[in-house]
Amino acid sequence: MVHQEFMLIPGYTITENIKINREITYPNIVSGVFGKRLETLDMVKMNNDARKALDKLDIGIDEFTMVAGLPVGHMQFVEIAREIDKTGIKILVFDEPTAVLTESEAKNLLAAVRRLADRGIGIIFISHRLDEIVNVADRVTILRDGELVVTKNIGDTDAVEIASLMVGRKVAIERVQSEKRKISDQVFLNVKDLHVAMPGEMVKGIDIEVRKGEIVGIGGLAGQGKLGIANGIMGTYPSRGDITFNGKPMKLNDPHSAIASGIGFVSEDRKGVGLLLNESIELNIAFTAMQVGNMFLKNKGPFRFQDDTGLRKHALKMIKDLDIRCESPLQHAGNLSGGNQQKVCVARALTQDPLFLFVSEPTRGIDIGAKKLILDLLLKLNEEQGMTIVMTSSELAELREYLRQDRHHLRGQGLREYCLRMPPMRNLAS
Repeated sequence: MVHQEFMLIPGYTITENIKINREITYPNIVSGVFGKRLETLDMVKMNNDARKALDKLDIGIDEFTMVAGLPVGHMQFVEIAREIDKTGIKILVFDEPTAVLTESEAKNLLAAVRRLADRGIGIIFISHRLDEIVNVADRVTILRDGELVVTKNIGDTDAVEIASLMVGRKVAIERVQSEKRKISDQVFLNVKDLHVAMPGEMVKGIDIEVRKGEIVGIGGLAGQGKLGIANGIMGTYPSRGDITFNGKPMKLNDPHSAIASGIGFVSEDRKGVGLLLNESIELNIAFTAMQVGNMFLKNKGPFRFQDDTGLRKHALKMIKDLDIRCESPLQHAGNLSGGNQQKVCVARALTQDPLFLFVSEPTRGIDIGAKKLILDLLLKLNEEQGMTIVMTSSELAELREYLRQDRHHLRGQGLREYCLRMPPMRNLAS
Protein backbone atom coordinates (compact mmCIF):
# COMPACT_ATOMS: atom_id res chain seq x y z
CA MET A 1 0.00 0.00 0.00
CA VAL A 2 1.08 3.54 -0.81
CA HIS A 3 -0.38 5.68 1.98
CA GLN A 4 -1.64 9.22 1.53
CA GLU A 5 0.37 10.33 4.54
CA PHE A 6 4.07 9.57 4.18
CA MET A 7 5.63 6.57 5.95
CA LEU A 8 9.25 7.58 5.42
CA ILE A 9 12.25 7.84 7.77
CA PRO A 10 13.64 11.39 7.37
CA GLY A 11 17.17 10.52 8.53
CA TYR A 12 17.58 7.83 5.84
CA THR A 13 18.48 8.23 2.17
CA ILE A 14 15.99 7.49 -0.60
CA THR A 15 17.69 4.13 -1.22
CA GLU A 16 17.53 3.18 2.46
CA ASN A 17 13.82 4.05 2.59
CA ILE A 18 13.10 2.04 -0.54
CA LYS A 19 15.06 -1.04 0.58
CA ILE A 20 14.28 -1.05 4.30
CA ASN A 21 13.59 -4.62 5.55
CA ARG A 22 14.65 -5.87 2.11
CA GLU A 23 18.32 -4.96 2.32
CA ILE A 24 20.87 -6.64 0.03
CA THR A 25 23.94 -7.81 1.93
CA TYR A 26 27.12 -9.84 1.44
CA PRO A 27 29.16 -11.86 3.97
CA ASN A 28 32.18 -10.53 5.84
CA ILE A 29 34.56 -11.87 8.47
CA VAL A 30 32.32 -10.86 11.39
CA SER A 31 29.16 -12.34 9.89
CA GLY A 32 31.00 -15.60 9.32
CA VAL A 33 31.27 -15.90 13.10
CA PHE A 34 28.16 -14.15 14.42
CA GLY A 35 25.62 -14.73 11.66
CA LYS A 36 23.82 -13.07 8.75
CA ARG A 37 22.56 -10.09 10.74
CA LEU A 38 26.07 -8.61 10.72
CA GLU A 39 26.62 -8.91 6.97
CA THR A 40 27.69 -5.77 5.06
CA LEU A 41 25.10 -3.75 3.15
CA ASP A 42 25.63 -3.93 -0.61
CA MET A 43 24.94 -0.25 -1.30
CA VAL A 44 25.89 -0.55 -4.98
CA LYS A 45 23.15 -3.10 -5.70
CA MET A 46 20.63 -1.32 -3.48
CA ASN A 47 21.32 2.02 -5.17
CA ASN A 48 20.90 0.33 -8.56
CA ASP A 49 17.53 -1.12 -7.52
CA ALA A 50 16.39 2.23 -6.16
CA ARG A 51 17.50 3.95 -9.36
CA LYS A 52 15.44 1.49 -11.46
CA ALA A 53 12.35 2.11 -9.33
CA LEU A 54 12.74 5.88 -9.58
CA ASP A 55 13.31 5.67 -13.34
CA LYS A 56 10.03 3.78 -13.75
CA LEU A 57 8.35 6.88 -12.32
CA ASP A 58 10.45 9.18 -14.53
CA ILE A 59 11.88 11.14 -11.58
CA GLY A 60 15.45 12.40 -11.78
CA ILE A 61 16.27 12.88 -8.10
CA ASP A 62 19.44 11.12 -6.90
CA GLU A 63 18.86 7.89 -4.98
CA PHE A 64 21.46 8.78 -2.33
CA THR A 65 19.64 12.01 -1.34
CA MET A 66 18.43 12.28 2.25
CA VAL A 67 14.64 12.23 2.64
CA ALA A 68 14.69 14.97 5.29
CA GLY A 69 13.84 18.29 3.65
CA LEU A 70 12.57 16.86 0.36
CA PRO A 71 9.49 18.54 -1.15
CA VAL A 72 6.28 16.62 -0.55
CA GLY A 73 6.02 15.76 -4.25
CA HIS A 74 9.36 13.98 -4.18
CA MET A 75 8.42 12.19 -0.95
CA GLN A 76 5.33 10.82 -2.68
CA PHE A 77 7.45 9.38 -5.49
CA VAL A 78 9.76 7.75 -2.95
CA GLU A 79 6.75 6.11 -1.27
CA ILE A 80 5.60 4.73 -4.62
CA ALA A 81 9.11 3.67 -5.66
CA ARG A 82 9.41 1.60 -2.47
CA GLU A 83 6.33 -0.44 -3.43
CA ILE A 84 7.33 -0.76 -7.07
CA ASP A 85 10.70 -2.18 -6.01
CA LYS A 86 9.05 -5.11 -4.23
CA THR A 87 8.67 -8.50 -5.94
CA GLY A 88 5.74 -10.91 -5.92
CA ILE A 89 3.10 -8.20 -5.53
CA LYS A 90 -0.44 -9.16 -6.55
CA ILE A 91 -2.40 -6.15 -5.31
CA LEU A 92 -1.28 -2.52 -4.95
CA VAL A 93 -3.38 0.08 -3.12
CA PHE A 94 -2.73 3.73 -4.01
CA ASP A 95 -4.32 6.20 -1.57
CA GLU A 96 -4.40 9.66 -3.21
CA PRO A 97 -1.00 9.10 -4.87
CA THR A 98 -1.25 12.20 -7.08
CA ALA A 99 -2.57 14.62 -4.46
CA VAL A 100 0.79 16.42 -4.19
CA LEU A 101 1.84 16.00 -7.83
CA THR A 102 1.57 18.37 -10.77
CA GLU A 103 -0.28 17.40 -13.95
CA SER A 104 2.83 16.20 -15.78
CA GLU A 105 4.09 14.28 -12.73
CA ALA A 106 0.68 12.69 -12.27
CA LYS A 107 0.69 11.72 -15.95
CA ASN A 108 4.00 9.89 -15.47
CA LEU A 109 2.64 8.11 -12.42
CA LEU A 110 -0.55 7.02 -14.19
CA ALA A 111 1.54 5.59 -17.03
CA ALA A 112 3.50 3.58 -14.45
CA VAL A 113 0.24 2.37 -12.89
CA ARG A 114 -0.95 1.15 -16.28
CA ARG A 115 2.32 -0.72 -16.81
CA LEU A 116 1.90 -2.42 -13.44
CA ALA A 117 -1.65 -3.44 -14.35
CA ASP A 118 -0.41 -4.82 -17.68
CA ARG A 119 1.96 -7.07 -15.69
CA GLY A 120 -1.06 -8.63 -13.96
CA ILE A 121 -1.00 -6.61 -10.73
CA GLY A 122 -4.42 -5.57 -9.43
CA ILE A 123 -4.61 -1.86 -8.64
CA ILE A 124 -6.94 -0.16 -6.15
CA PHE A 125 -6.62 3.53 -7.00
CA ILE A 126 -8.20 5.96 -4.50
CA SER A 127 -8.39 9.53 -5.80
CA HIS A 128 -10.42 12.74 -5.77
CA ARG A 129 -9.08 13.66 -9.21
CA LEU A 130 -11.93 12.44 -11.34
CA ASP A 131 -10.16 12.81 -14.69
CA GLU A 132 -7.55 10.33 -13.43
CA ILE A 133 -10.24 7.84 -12.42
CA VAL A 134 -11.85 8.10 -15.85
CA ASN A 135 -8.52 7.73 -17.68
CA VAL A 136 -6.91 4.92 -15.69
CA ALA A 137 -9.66 2.78 -14.14
CA ASP A 138 -11.60 -0.18 -15.53
CA ARG A 139 -14.29 0.04 -12.85
CA VAL A 140 -15.19 2.80 -10.41
CA THR A 141 -16.74 2.56 -6.96
CA ILE A 142 -18.21 5.74 -5.45
CA LEU A 143 -18.42 6.21 -1.67
CA ARG A 144 -20.27 8.96 0.20
CA ASP A 145 -20.13 9.45 3.96
CA GLY A 146 -18.56 6.02 4.39
CA GLU A 147 -21.28 4.17 2.46
CA LEU A 148 -21.25 2.49 -0.93
CA VAL A 149 -23.20 4.46 -3.54
CA VAL A 150 -22.59 2.45 -6.71
CA THR A 151 -20.01 0.47 -8.69
CA LYS A 152 -19.92 0.98 -12.47
CA ASN A 153 -17.80 0.10 -15.46
CA ILE A 154 -15.89 3.22 -16.39
CA GLY A 155 -17.33 3.15 -19.90
CA ASP A 156 -20.84 3.57 -18.48
CA THR A 157 -20.19 6.84 -16.63
CA ASP A 158 -18.20 10.07 -16.79
CA ALA A 159 -16.57 12.60 -14.46
CA VAL A 160 -19.71 14.74 -14.17
CA GLU A 161 -21.85 11.82 -12.98
CA ILE A 162 -19.12 10.59 -10.63
CA ALA A 163 -18.87 14.06 -9.03
CA SER A 164 -22.63 14.22 -8.53
CA LEU A 165 -22.69 10.75 -6.96
CA MET A 166 -19.78 11.62 -4.65
CA VAL A 167 -21.33 14.79 -3.31
CA GLY A 168 -24.99 13.87 -3.56
CA ARG A 169 -25.86 16.82 -5.74
CA LYS A 170 -24.80 18.41 -9.00
CA VAL A 171 -21.35 19.99 -8.63
CA ALA A 172 -19.21 22.01 -11.00
CA ILE A 173 -16.04 23.94 -10.22
CA GLU A 174 -16.30 27.14 -12.14
CA ARG A 175 -15.49 30.70 -11.31
CA VAL A 176 -18.40 33.06 -10.73
CA GLN A 177 -17.60 36.50 -12.09
CA SER A 178 -18.09 39.39 -9.69
CA GLU A 179 -18.13 43.15 -9.98
CA LYS A 180 -17.06 43.53 -6.33
CA ARG A 181 -13.35 42.96 -6.90
CA LYS A 182 -11.15 46.00 -6.52
CA ILE A 183 -7.53 45.75 -7.64
CA SER A 184 -5.52 48.88 -6.99
CA ASP A 185 -2.28 50.03 -8.55
CA GLN A 186 -0.57 49.88 -5.14
CA VAL A 187 2.21 47.30 -5.03
CA PHE A 188 1.34 45.45 -1.82
CA LEU A 189 4.24 42.98 -1.92
CA ASN A 190 7.48 43.76 -3.74
CA VAL A 191 10.07 40.97 -3.86
CA LYS A 192 13.51 41.56 -5.35
CA ASP A 193 16.34 39.05 -5.78
CA LEU A 194 14.80 36.42 -3.48
CA HIS A 195 16.96 33.38 -2.70
CA VAL A 196 15.56 30.51 -0.61
CA ALA A 197 17.54 27.48 0.60
CA MET A 198 14.59 25.05 0.65
CA PRO A 199 15.86 21.52 -0.13
CA GLY A 200 14.43 20.37 -3.44
CA GLU A 201 12.68 23.72 -4.02
CA MET A 202 15.60 26.16 -4.25
CA VAL A 203 14.79 29.71 -5.33
CA LYS A 204 17.66 31.54 -7.00
CA GLY A 205 17.01 35.24 -7.36
CA ILE A 206 13.49 36.20 -8.44
CA ASP A 207 11.51 39.43 -8.61
CA ILE A 208 7.73 39.53 -8.04
CA GLU A 209 5.24 42.35 -7.64
CA VAL A 210 1.77 41.68 -6.22
CA ARG A 211 -0.79 44.48 -6.24
CA LYS A 212 -3.29 45.06 -3.49
CA GLY A 213 -6.53 43.14 -4.00
CA GLU A 214 -5.25 40.76 -6.66
CA ILE A 215 -4.97 36.98 -6.73
CA VAL A 216 -1.71 35.58 -8.12
CA GLY A 217 -1.31 31.92 -8.99
CA ILE A 218 2.01 30.03 -9.07
CA GLY A 219 2.15 26.54 -10.53
CA GLY A 220 4.80 24.20 -11.86
CA LEU A 221 6.67 20.95 -11.49
CA ALA A 222 7.99 19.65 -8.19
CA GLY A 223 11.51 20.85 -7.51
CA GLN A 224 11.23 23.97 -9.68
CA GLY A 225 11.01 26.38 -6.73
CA LYS A 226 7.32 27.22 -6.62
CA LEU A 227 6.94 26.14 -2.97
CA GLY A 228 10.12 27.90 -1.91
CA ILE A 229 8.73 31.39 -2.59
CA ALA A 230 6.12 31.45 0.19
CA ASN A 231 8.27 29.37 2.57
CA GLY A 232 11.18 31.75 2.14
CA ILE A 233 9.14 34.90 2.67
CA MET A 234 7.46 33.39 5.75
CA GLY A 235 10.81 32.35 7.24
CA THR A 236 10.38 28.57 7.36
CA TYR A 237 13.60 28.16 5.36
CA PRO A 238 16.70 30.41 5.21
CA SER A 239 16.27 33.19 2.68
CA ARG A 240 17.74 36.49 1.56
CA GLY A 241 16.59 39.32 -0.65
CA ASP A 242 14.82 42.68 -0.47
CA ILE A 243 11.12 42.52 0.38
CA THR A 244 8.71 45.38 0.93
CA PHE A 245 5.25 44.64 2.31
CA ASN A 246 2.52 47.27 2.62
CA GLY A 247 5.08 50.01 2.08
CA LYS A 248 7.51 48.83 4.77
CA PRO A 249 10.72 46.78 4.55
CA MET A 250 10.09 43.23 5.71
CA LYS A 251 12.50 41.29 7.90
CA LEU A 252 13.37 37.85 6.50
CA ASN A 253 13.95 34.64 8.49
CA ASP A 254 11.50 35.78 11.16
CA PRO A 255 8.11 33.96 11.01
CA HIS A 256 6.71 35.87 14.00
CA SER A 257 7.43 39.22 12.34
CA ALA A 258 5.93 38.06 9.03
CA ILE A 259 2.68 36.97 10.70
CA ALA A 260 2.51 40.09 12.87
CA SER A 261 2.80 42.29 9.77
CA GLY A 262 -0.49 40.86 8.47
CA ILE A 263 0.57 37.90 6.32
CA GLY A 264 -1.15 34.52 6.71
CA PHE A 265 0.30 31.24 5.49
CA VAL A 266 -1.21 27.85 4.69
CA SER A 267 1.72 25.45 4.32
CA GLU A 268 1.78 22.55 1.88
CA ASP A 269 3.20 20.42 4.72
CA ARG A 270 0.19 20.21 6.99
CA LYS A 271 1.66 17.67 9.40
CA GLY A 272 5.19 19.02 9.65
CA VAL A 273 4.40 22.76 9.69
CA GLY A 274 0.67 23.40 9.72
CA LEU A 275 -0.65 21.46 12.71
CA LEU A 276 -0.11 20.45 16.32
CA LEU A 277 -1.17 16.86 15.78
CA ASN A 278 -1.60 15.96 19.44
CA GLU A 279 -3.69 19.03 20.28
CA SER A 280 -7.39 19.75 19.77
CA ILE A 281 -8.91 21.13 16.61
CA GLU A 282 -9.98 24.32 18.39
CA LEU A 283 -6.47 24.98 19.69
CA ASN A 284 -4.98 24.32 16.25
CA ILE A 285 -7.36 26.85 14.74
CA ALA A 286 -6.48 29.51 17.31
CA PHE A 287 -2.90 28.97 18.45
CA THR A 288 -1.17 31.29 15.94
CA ALA A 289 -3.71 34.07 16.56
CA MET A 290 -3.19 33.59 20.30
CA GLN A 291 0.59 33.73 20.09
CA VAL A 292 0.96 36.60 17.65
CA GLY A 293 -2.27 38.59 17.94
CA ASN A 294 -3.16 37.91 21.60
CA MET A 295 -6.61 36.75 20.53
CA PHE A 296 -8.77 34.41 22.64
CA LEU A 297 -7.06 35.61 25.80
CA LYS A 298 -8.56 37.51 28.73
CA ASN A 299 -7.00 39.39 31.61
CA LYS A 300 -7.67 38.66 35.25
CA GLY A 301 -5.57 41.00 37.30
CA PRO A 302 -1.91 40.58 36.37
CA PHE A 303 -2.60 37.20 34.74
CA ARG A 304 -3.82 36.18 31.31
CA PHE A 305 -6.01 33.17 30.68
CA GLN A 306 -7.33 31.36 27.63
CA ASP A 307 -10.84 32.50 26.71
CA ASP A 308 -12.39 29.04 26.41
CA THR A 309 -15.86 30.36 25.56
CA GLY A 310 -14.64 32.60 22.75
CA LEU A 311 -12.28 29.93 21.49
CA ARG A 312 -15.03 27.30 21.35
CA LYS A 313 -17.48 29.65 19.65
CA HIS A 314 -14.98 30.57 16.95
CA ALA A 315 -13.90 26.95 16.42
CA LEU A 316 -17.50 25.82 15.94
CA LYS A 317 -18.03 28.58 13.38
CA MET A 318 -14.93 27.59 11.40
CA ILE A 319 -15.90 23.90 11.57
CA LYS A 320 -19.30 24.79 10.12
CA ASP A 321 -18.03 27.25 7.50
CA LEU A 322 -15.33 24.88 6.20
CA ASP A 323 -17.33 21.68 6.74
CA ILE A 324 -14.61 20.10 8.88
CA ARG A 325 -15.75 16.53 9.50
CA CYS A 326 -14.94 15.80 13.13
CA GLU A 327 -16.43 14.42 16.33
CA SER A 328 -16.04 17.69 18.26
CA PRO A 329 -13.72 20.71 18.53
CA LEU A 330 -11.80 18.76 21.17
CA GLN A 331 -10.79 15.96 18.80
CA HIS A 332 -7.05 15.81 18.15
CA ALA A 333 -6.06 17.17 14.74
CA GLY A 334 -3.85 14.12 14.16
CA ASN A 335 -6.94 11.88 14.16
CA LEU A 336 -8.59 13.70 11.25
CA SER A 337 -8.39 12.62 7.63
CA GLY A 338 -5.86 14.40 5.45
CA GLY A 339 -8.50 16.57 3.78
CA ASN A 340 -9.98 17.71 7.08
CA GLN A 341 -6.51 18.45 8.42
CA GLN A 342 -6.05 20.71 5.42
CA LYS A 343 -9.26 22.54 6.27
CA VAL A 344 -8.01 23.11 9.83
CA CYS A 345 -4.83 24.66 8.37
CA VAL A 346 -6.95 27.02 6.28
CA ALA A 347 -9.07 27.87 9.33
CA ARG A 348 -5.93 28.64 11.36
CA ALA A 349 -4.66 31.09 8.72
CA LEU A 350 -8.04 32.81 8.36
CA THR A 351 -8.37 33.19 12.14
CA GLN A 352 -5.43 35.61 12.04
CA ASP A 353 -7.58 37.90 9.85
CA PRO A 354 -4.64 38.56 7.50
CA LEU A 355 -4.34 41.33 4.94
CA PHE A 356 -2.29 39.09 2.65
CA LEU A 357 -2.50 35.30 2.36
CA PHE A 358 -0.05 32.73 1.02
CA VAL A 359 -1.75 29.41 0.34
CA SER A 360 0.34 26.44 -0.80
CA GLU A 361 -1.53 23.42 -2.18
CA PRO A 362 -4.81 24.43 -0.46
CA THR A 363 -6.86 21.63 -2.03
CA ARG A 364 -4.43 18.72 -1.71
CA GLY A 365 -6.27 15.52 -0.77
CA ILE A 366 -9.70 17.17 -0.64
CA ASP A 367 -12.81 15.89 -2.41
CA ILE A 368 -14.44 17.90 -5.16
CA GLY A 369 -17.17 19.37 -2.95
CA ALA A 370 -14.76 20.55 -0.25
CA LYS A 371 -12.38 21.77 -2.94
CA LYS A 372 -15.04 24.07 -4.35
CA LEU A 373 -15.89 25.24 -0.83
CA ILE A 374 -12.30 26.30 -0.09
CA LEU A 375 -11.67 27.91 -3.47
CA ASP A 376 -14.96 29.81 -3.30
CA LEU A 377 -14.06 30.92 0.23
CA LEU A 378 -10.74 32.33 -1.01
CA LEU A 379 -12.54 34.20 -3.78
CA LYS A 380 -15.10 35.51 -1.28
CA LEU A 381 -12.34 36.79 1.00
CA ASN A 382 -10.74 38.51 -1.96
CA GLU A 383 -13.95 40.03 -3.28
CA GLU A 384 -15.66 41.06 -0.04
CA GLN A 385 -12.70 41.83 2.24
CA GLY A 386 -10.14 42.82 -0.38
CA MET A 387 -7.68 40.17 0.82
CA THR A 388 -4.64 39.81 -1.46
CA ILE A 389 -3.84 36.16 -2.16
CA VAL A 390 -0.89 34.28 -3.65
CA MET A 391 -1.89 30.69 -4.35
CA THR A 392 0.69 28.01 -5.14
CA SER A 393 -0.79 24.83 -6.54
CA SER A 394 0.05 21.71 -8.49
CA GLU A 395 -3.54 21.73 -9.76
CA LEU A 396 -2.96 23.76 -12.91
CA ALA A 397 -6.59 23.34 -13.96
CA GLU A 398 -7.66 25.14 -10.79
CA LEU A 399 -5.22 27.98 -11.40
CA ARG A 400 -6.42 28.33 -14.98
CA GLU A 401 -10.07 28.33 -13.98
CA TYR A 402 -10.05 30.39 -10.80
CA LEU A 403 -7.33 32.87 -11.70
CA ARG A 404 -7.90 33.34 -15.40
CA GLN A 405 -9.09 36.92 -15.06
CA ASP A 406 -5.99 38.01 -13.12
CA ARG A 407 -3.37 37.11 -15.69
CA HIS A 408 -3.11 40.58 -17.18
CA HIS A 409 -2.22 42.02 -13.77
CA LEU A 410 1.15 40.22 -13.67
CA ARG A 411 3.34 42.83 -15.26
CA GLY A 412 6.73 44.51 -14.98
CA GLN A 413 8.93 42.36 -12.74
CA GLY A 414 5.97 40.10 -11.95
CA LEU A 415 5.56 36.38 -12.28
CA ARG A 416 5.21 36.32 -16.04
CA GLU A 417 8.68 37.80 -16.56
CA TYR A 418 10.05 35.71 -13.72
CA CYS A 419 8.85 32.54 -15.44
CA LEU A 420 10.65 33.42 -18.63
CA ARG A 421 13.80 34.81 -17.01
CA MET A 422 14.73 31.84 -14.82
CA PRO A 423 15.65 28.73 -16.88
CA PRO A 424 14.92 26.27 -14.00
CA MET A 425 11.48 27.82 -13.59
CA ARG A 426 10.28 27.72 -17.19
CA ASN A 427 7.43 25.36 -16.36
CA LEU A 428 5.68 27.77 -14.02
CA ALA A 429 2.25 28.85 -15.23
CA SER A 430 0.15 31.74 -13.99
